[in-house]
Amino acid sequence: MRHIVGTCGLLLASIVASSLLAQDPEEPINIDDQATHQQVKLIEIPKESKVNAFCLNANGQILAACGIGPGEIRVMDANGELIKSWDVSIKPEAINAAADGTILVAGNGKLMRFSPEGKLLKEADSPQMADLNEHEEDLRKEAETQVNRPPVSYEAIIKSYQNMIKQLEEKQKKEDLNEQEIRLLQVLPDHIAQMEERQKAQEEKKKIEKDQPKPDNTAKIEKALQTLKSRKLRVASISTDGKHVYVATPAAVGYTYNVWQTNPDFTDGKLIVSELRGCCGQMDVQACASGIYVAENSRHRVARFQPDGELVTTWGKRDRTGADGFTSCCNPMNVCFNKAGDVYTAESNTGRIKRFAADGTFKEYVGDVKLVPGCKNVSIAVSPDNDTVYMLDITRNHIVVMQRKSASNEKTEEEAKSTT
Repeated sequence: MRHIVGTCGLLLASIVASSLLAQDPEEPINIDDQATHQQVKLIEIPKESKVNAFCLNANGQILAACGIGPGEIRVMDANGELIKSWDVSIKPEAINAAADGTILVAGNGKLMRFSPEGKLLKEADSPQMADLNEHEEDLRKEAETQVNRPPVSYEAIIKSYQNMIKQLEEKQKKEDLNEQEIRLLQVLPDHIAQMEERQKAQEEKKKIEKDQPKPDNTAKIEKALQTLKSRKLRVASISTDGKHVYVATPAAVGYTYNVWQTNPDFTDGKLIVSELRGCCGQMDVQACASGIYVAENSRHRVARFQPDGELVTTWGKRDRTGADGFTSCCNPMNVCFNKAGDVYTAESNTGRIKRFAADGTFKEYVGDVKLVPGCKNVSIAVSPDNDTVYMLDITRNHIVVMQRKSASNEKTEEEAKSTT
């Protein structure tokens, strides 16, 4: 267990405590026997080309947005063999293929449209740029708050650790502790001692600084402002229904997300959806003929909107025990569609993929991808024949291939079960 400091540390400490002390922890149910697909292949992408997102074009080719800026677009066949690539001047944070074959790429406050061959056809500022300029003063105030934030309260952290020890000792009197709880009980006293040392050093520093002139934080505030702007210029996703382009971005003020609508040439940008809640910088918004679908992960739901931003319906709940619920702290993370307009959802941490009708009716459990757990982007795509589903494991820099189980495979599995 690492040192935990600040407000986030106190929250993490309480989460750890409640998790370890829970009498009946809720675990995701094993529903592998219901899965329609199985993992068959990994498409490795060279580590020097860090993949950020991917999609499929109408031919089933994989389009991977790679690099930290400048970056590249890699076009691969269904087996992962490189067909071609081209450079982009930005970090390509989001990518999508339009019905006309052109490719949409976005990142660092920029929107780009490329031909299938990689020729840049159009480039423009992302619509949140103007919004950020209008909120310059609000952003500066937020930067000032960050720089002038009161120092960490080590006293509160120490009390939190002491409370955790007390709860563990009380539980130990009634029943045996598990390995994690025993380990926590062993290491917490050392962490308390370390926090006490930091608290003492902090108090000494206060005494020294008491009679000194207040430091000029102008440079720190300006640096914090630029960092804040850079974060706000991220593009979480880009998509199109043919008539408009839709871009998901962080809100200028606060920690929610917005959806912007532009014309195909990226002009006339307007805000159509706001106050979306997502964690870990992730907000996937995808458009198709039946509407705009949002994987609003912090609310454990999929939201469907009309092109003008009017909410049509939502579905989903936090549910670790059923095939139609969404697991872990924040899911679903990503959505995509098949040709029929069915909605596929992807969950980080568990790697779970499910298919729903356009109205949210549960249709099938695709399966669980074996990926590195964590709250992160898990881009997903479905092959034109609907038999193959792809999911990004961004941590390992590869794409996992899930193939529909054949009748012979399903028969073999049933025979194996009957003999056990």
